[in-house]
Amino acid sequence: MVKFDDLLSWDGTNLFEAGDALVAASHKYEQVNTDLSKPGLGDGLAGHAAEAEAKARRILADDAEDLWTGLSSAGNDLKDASGTVTGIKNSANDLRWRIQGDDLTIVGETVTTSPTHQGAYPQGDINSYQAELDNLIDKGNDTVTFISSVFDKIASLDDTANGPSPEVVNHGERPPNPKWTPSQVNDWWTSLTDAQRQNIIEKHPSWIGNLSGIPSNDRHEANMVWLPIMKREIDQKVADFEPKKTITWHSTAGGSGYYTETPNPEYEALLKRQQDIHALSAMFFNDKGERKDTNGRTLMVLDNSGDHFRAAVASGDVDNADHVVVHTPGMTTTVENGIARENGQPGGSVNGTETIMKESGLEQSTAGNKDQETVAGVTWLGYDAPGWQETLNLSEGTVLNDNEAKKAAPDLADFYDGLQATHHGDPHMLAYGHSYGSNVTGNALELSDAPDDVAVAGSPGPGSVDASELGMLPNHMHAAQAPGDPVASQSWWLPGFGEDPISSPDSDYTQLDTNIHHEAGLGPSGGHSMYTTPGTTSAHNLGEILRGDNPSYVLPKKF
Repeated sequence: MVKFDDLLSWDGTNLFEAGDALVAASHKYEQVNTDLSKPGLGDGLAGHAAEAEAKARRILADDAEDLWTGLSSAGNDLKDASGTVTGIKNSANDLRWRIQGDDLTIVGETVTTSPTHQGAYPQGDINSYQAELDNLIDKGNDTVTFISSVFDKIASLDDTANGPSPEVVNHGERPPNPKWTPSQVNDWWTSLTDAQRQNIIEKHPSWIGNLSGIPSNDRHEANMVWLPIMKREIDQKVADFEPKKTITWHSTAGGSGYYTETPNPEYEALLKRQQDIHALSAMFFNDKGERKDTNGRTLMVLDNSGDHFRAAVASGDVDNADHVVVHTPGMTTTVENGIARENGQPGGSVNGTETIMKESGLEQSTAGNKDQETVAGVTWLGYDAPGWQETLNLSEGTVLNDNEAKKAAPDLADFYDGLQATHHGDPHMLAYGHSYGSNVTGNALELSDAPDDVAVAGSPGPGSVDASELGMLPNHMHAAQAPGDPVASQSWWLPGFGEDPISSPDSDYTQLDTNIHHEAGLGPSGGHSMYTTPGTTSAHNLGEILRGDNPSYVLPKKF
């Protein structure tokens, strides 16, 4: 348990130096990975000997990359923690001087009147100071927990250094084990030859199209094979479905009557699924079935197994970008309105993701710009976002509880971990959740330590508001709540949504400003759906967080 006096003496210098040393050490393994990946190393070998040498070298190169990424991630985490430590120390000293200036004192962890003080002192002021002190101690404990987890990650690298499991790397050209972690999936995929990987992409695309731990371009290529097949199947199901309408006879007086026709709900749901699949297909294929130029967008999730059709689209090269945002949209989002429109243009949620990327001021990552700092994003609709119908019917998928969020959390956590496993280096990752998607994001963060920052907007409640439960540093958590937003926050009456990230005194979230700032040319956000509108203060803040900077416009803590 951290004491207030501890905070006053904290020094982040050693943490920064340790982090810097780890990042420097990681580059040695980066060089090993580069050296082992050079063409021509196996020249002179043939047959089984050549295959064995090439496989062993691929595995060693991948292990070197894992160590490079792991050490770099740990080092950057410690450097981030150094900044957090310094900030907490400065805030603690500022608080101490303000308390003393008001003729109060701190006894243990309690703010009270100074022994020399004469007369009464307003209890409200004491309570306010006490809340600040308690909050700083809480942040201190969260930071210690985070640093401890980093050292645990460093210790776990021993397993990486010992090499992948033989069961994984000798699995061969067979369906992957569904119990594998994203890291194990990546080990398996790396162990395969180019020919084996291409054969799986062409003949078994469903094995890997949704599989976390498979590189993004390979997932995309598999989904480019799988999507036309899925489109043909849904078209055939629609054509064959009967009855498309329900015909009902209504008797009237005198033995007469009349028929009415009503849409079959199952058929209507099938048509909606067809609409989603056709819209997604139009994003990647023209009317002739030929692949289109998608401006760097790739298809990373293609899932027709749920109550809703699901997909995720990446914008830019997520395996090489320095900064990656994963955007999880919320209620009423569908593939057809959030991911891709019927005309093939990006949907609203993808536009929101790309706005955040543009607001970062960085170039979108491509194969040709790896010599500069770059950005990429993913719009992840890999879950059944609640719709109006589920809510009106109060079905299991209603927005009025966190059922769908809890079901989605393991998949989103695996997706985060998969991006970490396939990335060539250590990306700075922002987990962004809007509306109900903020609850999905919060639940997923309890299962993954890959993201470095979290931001929620229009949140009915993100689950936990405690940094230590989310594996976050307390100053890396952000929440936006625009004036007139009817959704944020409804956690006080919605079961499972947790506390309000803004008004709760226990919250580690920093409130992002969404108001107008004329001096910077930034407009306001209002209601529930303007957080990623270009040119707004909200979008600007999110871009800065994605870039790895502190947001420029924040609001004071509400105690």
